Amino acid sequence: SLTGRPTGRPPGASAPRAPPPTALAMAAAVPSSRGNRLPGSGTAGGAPTAAAARRVITKAAAVLALAAPRALAFDFPKIDLPDVPSIESSTDSTNRPDLNTVGATVSETCSPQNLARYPSGWPTTLDWGIYWYGPNDQFKKATPRQQASLLDPTSWVDKGDGFDNATERWNSEFFDPSRNTVIYFHGWSGTGAWSTKECKRVTTKCDPNLCPNGGGDQLADPWLKQGWNVGFFYWDQFADEPCIRDAEQKLWFDRQGNGLRWASYNPGNNSLEWRQYEGSAQSVTDLCVTAVKEAMGDFYAGKTVRFVGRSIGSQLAVGCAAQLHEEKHVAAPQRMSLLDPFFTQKEFSFDFLGAGIRCGKVTSSTGIENFAQEATANYVKMLWLTHRVATEVFTTVDESTGLGTDTKANKDMQTYAVQVAYKPRWCTNSAEAQCKHRAVFPLYFLGKAVPPPPLVEESTGRMLSDYPKSCAVPAASCSDAQIRALVEEHVALVHQAEQGLLPTDKTVWNQVAGTDTFNLTDDTFSVAGGAQMAAVAPNAAIEKEVQNENAIVQRDWGMSRRWSLGPESGVSTVQLNRVLQIIGCIIVVPLIAFVTYRVGRMAMDKYANGESDEDDDEEEDSDVEASEGSSPLRKKGLMDEE
Repeated sequence: SLTGRPTGRPPGASAPRAPPPTALAMAAAVPSSRGNRLPGSGTAGGAPTAAAARRVITKAAAVLALAAPRALAFDFPKIDLPDVPSIESSTDSTNRPDLNTVGATVSETCSPQNLARYPSGWPTTLDWGIYWYGPNDQFKKATPRQQASLLDPTSWVDKGDGFDNATERWNSEFFDPSRNTVIYFHGWSGTGAWSTKECKRVTTKCDPNLCPNGGGDQLADPWLKQGWNVGFFYWDQFADEPCIRDAEQKLWFDRQGNGLRWASYNPGNNSLEWRQYEGSAQSVTDLCVTAVKEAMGDFYAGKTVRFVGRSIGSQLAVGCAAQLHEEKHVAAPQRMSLLDPFFTQKEFSFDFLGAGIRCGKVTSSTGIENFAQEATANYVKMLWLTHRVATEVFTTVDESTGLGTDTKANKDMQTYAVQVAYKPRWCTNSAEAQCKHRAVFPLYFLGKAVPPPPLVEESTGRMLSDYPKSCAVPAASCSDAQIRALVEEHVALVHQAEQGLLPTDKTVWNQVAGTDTFNLTDDTFSVAGGAQMAAVAPNAAIEKEVQNENAIVQRDWGMSRRWSLGPESGVSTVQLNRVLQIIGCIIVVPLIAFVTYRVGRMAMDKYANGESDEDDDEEEDSDVEASEGSSPLRKKGLMDEE
């Protein structure tokens, strides 16, 4: 079965992880072109080599992994990802830099001031996880928040974090569990724009090579002003590979089973070397899930969570979102925004910003073919069908995503995600190719500050939408409900086209005006069937589904919070107080009544005993008086007798 994830690492640093039993059985049934001996049975006499056996197993596992979601009616599977050859056997080492040599110069960005911002010791020491951003590009590493454990009843109630109020908490950590949250996932860091050796990380301050007029635009400010938490998930030391394919594969699996490798750079002697991650995570996606859980905790109460991924980071955003939903975590997102999503071509003959050639002599047999494409697109589809997670894709015109036009992955992505195409003609600097690929990154984040752009009729420029009130063009400033409405309408139109009721043209919101400026307020877009798109409104039934989603329900920390055993365990403070009140009524009130009764009874007994004692005293006094009164007579009688 391919529904269970690997739970451990095989012994030995170089031993590959054993493939799933079903994959082995299927591979055994596949005849070899070099003979009829089974994989692993030997190499003599033309029998298949170990590498050939792994290739057969890889293909079999990928087929089963991709078939599983369809067989399970889109129930999220836990896929055992296939094993592939090592880096050395799949990549031409002559095209790779010597990472252990000492260079001549150190980048200006490796200044003590810049490195002091990272107390972890980055980039020499491995530093991955979520950083929360504040104003003016300030950031702080996320600190682990309280987790609820089924076996620890004391963890079921939020213990607090020592802050008196939300403002004090946010000023200290740049995070408040009651706020909405957006988390950004960067892409490949081997291009030089952001790299370990340059001591550079993508931050909320726009780079001069990307934003015009010298850059410096504060990308997080529009979100912060509207009360959002802004987080960046950093995996740059894992993503800093000479070949983008090697970084992409880490998102899904540990290819050798001996730990994900990462780049360590020492600015002191300008040396760069590979090191192995010693943790139990089998992929960068696993690291992402862990980071989100720790950074946001089990007591998150914001109304919405949004994941934003760029380039191959889009695959990470989707995979991380799917696993969080599968595990029913409170921080599972309600919306995904994919900025120029990229997938390596199965033949690996592409040129990606002039860097694709560094993959060396690679063929589809040494990779996992279209696994990443199919898995990502299928997750997008399942997240919409099962959890109503809306996905929007923002691209630049003529930017290749690596999705083949005839693949099922491309069809699913076009069906279950709405796509917006920008034309950044304002990218005219020396790094124009890189600028165009990254342009949607600042455009999206800055777009939170302005209303969604107008929808117009392409031929006449006539405005079709109720600007600035409506959301007829997907944008960062649209609400989740508005994006869900656009996705729902888009899916319906695609299905109608499949039935022959509408033309089968690809539905994309294309930029019509504002292409020559970095200013977002002059942008307009058009789309086929624009008048119909301009009239869409949120569907009450779908919105009710969303409100009943496990992740949303868990964020209710009032009396209506649903409590159950499992990952979603936990009770609200309000519920705890009410339970304590009920316990008080059941135990304390009867106890008080009992004590009152006993005290009253004792008082009554004491009072009754007091009256009885007084009566006895009076009787004794009467007896004494009677005795004294009779004494003279008795004496007289005695005298008479004498």
